Amino acid sequence: MKKLSAAIVIAGFVLGLGSFAADRLAIAEPVNKGGMTSQEIEAVWSMLEASVDGGFELISRSAIKTMMTEIGLTTSSDLVNLNSSQKARLGEIKTVKYLLVPTISKFGSRINFSLLMVNSSTGNIEPDKKVSETFDSLDEMSDKLKDTLAEIGLGTASRKRGKSAMLTPVVRVPASAHVAEEFNAGLEEALLAGGIRLQNLRSVAGILQKNNIGSLNEVEPAMYRRIGELLRVDYLIQAVISRFSCRFQRFYIEVTRNYADRCVGDIEGYVCIISAQTGEITGTFRFRQNVDFDKLYGKEDWTIRDYEKYLIDKVLPQVSAKVIRRLKQ
Repeated sequence: MKKLSAAIVIAGFVLGLGSFAADRLAIAEPVNKGGMTSQEIEAVWSMLEASVDGGFELISRSAIKTMMTEIGLTTSSDLVNLNSSQKARLGEIKTVKYLLVPTISKFGSRINFSLLMVNSSTGNIEPDKKVSETFDSLDEMSDKLKDTLAEIGLGTASRKRGKSAMLTPVVRVPASAHVAEEFNAGLEEALLAGGIRLQNLRSVAGILQKNNIGSLNEVEPAMYRRIGELLRVDYLIQAVISRFSCRFQRFYIEVTRNYADRCVGDIEGYVCIISAQTGEITGTFRFRQNVDFDKLYGKEDWTIRDYEKYLIDKVLPQVSAKVIRRLKQ
């Protein structure tokens, strides 16, 4: 009796597994709307097969070709224009529940890509299972494909990379080139000391230059997303300096009846934290610093660059503290 009971339990367990089996999904050959080579289409098909998740069981390419032949279809594009007879015959095929139909085209270097899912039991397109994206290259498409699939429940979003990258500051006032360099170099040092993982500044500049990305003033979110993918980071850090000056003022000393020069420094602006996934700004931190250099000693041999560096060094602690706090949230 005990053996019989055990057998019943095992049988029930196996049947239970069958009842919770994953839905079967077929990925049709990508429909080439123009500009793509056969090798590129094959590469996209393979990328999709390697990236689809969401608990589905994939059927083989040969299986979907056989299935399409059975209902009288020759190309993947026919799957989105089924007549009533084809829909009925599609519903008779029990080996697959959903059909994923990719469409792709290339104009210049831009790749337009879309996905839609057909319910095999009805032959209808699932209204909440459609997505379209534009990529600059197959490499960018490969990097973003998991996120694209996640939008329609066929994948998991890309994992965080754990790194950020600093972009060249936007200086909106007349200033020497070294002002931006000194600001970023000092901020990089402070962030690294605070435990923030960063892409090396030199490698960032090299990657952007290689991809013909120049001025980062007034950049659109799409460009920030592209930069984030190229640099393989989670966040981009960019400072905007709206005020910067170290000005000398001559004043008369009545006691000595002589003139003397007095230097006053001002720096003002803000730092943006930008999500590399969305290209949107997720945090903005303002900074401002005024320095009266007349109160300092030992500056007799200073050049104007020494004054500017001191001003930048003076403001960096308040900037880095805010950025570190935000990135560690």
